[in-house]
Amino acid sequence: MNSAAREQLRAITALRWQLSVNSLRSVRGRLNLVSRGFAGLLVIGAGIGGGIAIGAAAWGITAEHKQLWLAIPFWLISIFWQLFPVMASAFTQNVDTSALLRFPMSYPTYFLVRLAYGALDIATALGACWSLGLFVGICVADIALLPWALLAVGGMVIFNLLLARMVFVWIEHWLSLRRSREVISLIFVLLMVCFQLAGPVLGRYSHLPAMQRFHLLARFIPLERALPPGLAADVVEDAGRGRMSAAVFSFLALIGYTGAVLLPLHLRLRKQYAGEIISTGEARQARIRQQDTAMRRGWKLPLASGPVSAIFEKELHYFLRSGPMLFTMIMPVVMIIILWGGRKGFLNQQAGFLFPIGAAYCLLVMNNILYNSFGGDGGGIQFFLVSPISFRKIMAAKNLAQLMVLAAELFVLWLGVSFIYQKPNLNSLGLTFAWYLLAAPLNFSAGNLLSIYSPKRIDYSTFGRQRASESAIFVSLAVQLTGMGLGALAIFIGYHYANLWISTLVLLALGVPSVIVYLVLLARIDRIALNRRETLTTELCRVQAQ
Repeated sequence: MNSAAREQLRAITALRWQLSVNSLRSVRGRLNLVSRGFAGLLVIGAGIGGGIAIGAAAWGITAEHKQLWLAIPFWLISIFWQLFPVMASAFTQNVDTSALLRFPMSYPTYFLVRLAYGALDIATALGACWSLGLFVGICVADIALLPWALLAVGGMVIFNLLLARMVFVWIEHWLSLRRSREVISLIFVLLMVCFQLAGPVLGRYSHLPAMQRFHLLARFIPLERALPPGLAADVVEDAGRGRMSAAVFSFLALIGYTGAVLLPLHLRLRKQYAGEIISTGEARQARIRQQDTAMRRGWKLPLASGPVSAIFEKELHYFLRSGPMLFTMIMPVVMIIILWGGRKGFLNQQAGFLFPIGAAYCLLVMNNILYNSFGGDGGGIQFFLVSPISFRKIMAAKNLAQLMVLAAELFVLWLGVSFIYQKPNLNSLGLTFAWYLLAAPLNFSAGNLLSIYSPKRIDYSTFGRQRASESAIFVSLAVQLTGMGLGALAIFIGYHYANLWISTLVLLALGVPSVIVYLVLLARIDRIALNRRETLTTELCRVQAQ
């Protein structure tokens, strides 16, 4: 690396550090720092604990000369490395590295910067720690395998890092196109459903004899050994058995997979570096001009003003066009199917609590929407600020739309529970309604505050930017745990007196101050929004570079 490239990397590092320091001047920056501190402690604990566990497993496998089973930790690390960024994008910060293209940076430097930014996420940190534990465990068991373990583990670290970056940049490219964005959203929803259904599907094979299940899994061993984690295990296994030529061949095959991943990554980053700009604005405007321009009357809700009805209609249109929102809508159905797979278990004897548990889950999956109400508006927040309508009415309309989505989810949940188990009795319905009277205003109040104090623009064209900010996610989990804890306490009191109607009364009593707090906060939301208008416009009107 020449001196110019080193200076560029040093300048980028200093720039990122100064941006992080400057972000602490705002309330949101300080809250994000606290949430990242807690997340950092969890990552450190998971990295050290997981590294020790994988290292101990690798030591036991190598000490017993069963290196073939090393494929299991290699596969576990690889699967986690690739899936965790998708499953937990709410807790990862994806920096817009394409904005660095405005600086005089060479392509090799830009390529290294993209890899370096990718190496700073949680999945890479945990994957590297666990890989280190795997390497140490193999070496402690047999020091003669040190060079081969270094090649195998190091090769898998490089492969996983490049694969994660390659998947990231291509998904980011596809999300920049409207049609492919809709397809990817549908695929993502289907994948999430498949993950949820994995337990019941695998449970159907639990009645088979152990030998039959082993033969079923043995069919996939040739495929497993032909893929990178299996090849990495073959490197150590062949070296341990003295088959050096086979170990070299497996390592070369691993290098081939790494090159196959590096090529599409290079092609995509090279196009970005060359200044590729994807815009569907002109085509979209042409389609709009061809459409009928006749005025269409909007909705008019009973007992609601025209602006409130218009915002309510807009929010529902946003929800229906959002992939994550559609995923949220079908989750009650998925949950019922999962519970149907275990209908002979505990919940079959406690079916009365099935509807309240499902209702709590429906509120939980709404966190990303409740705690970032203005995220989908983006630059449209300017129209709210200059329009002759109070923020009290704006937030009331948004909360009303969110409440309608919750009501639709609860109705779907009620249908599923009634069809698969039995209709929820009056006691169960009363308990659920009383808990929602406590939890819904509590979440709406916290969500309205966080939507103003810690807004985050939802960018559907960039992977990982469809979630609320870190501080909002952290606070939402605390609020949800508080609501569920109060509900559990009320149920415990009802069980103590052998009457669950007492639990309903306790929750109704707790719901009264929750509603009062919501109404008081809603009455003062105009002053809060006025004081935070600069934060709202800065965060929501920020233009993301392509």
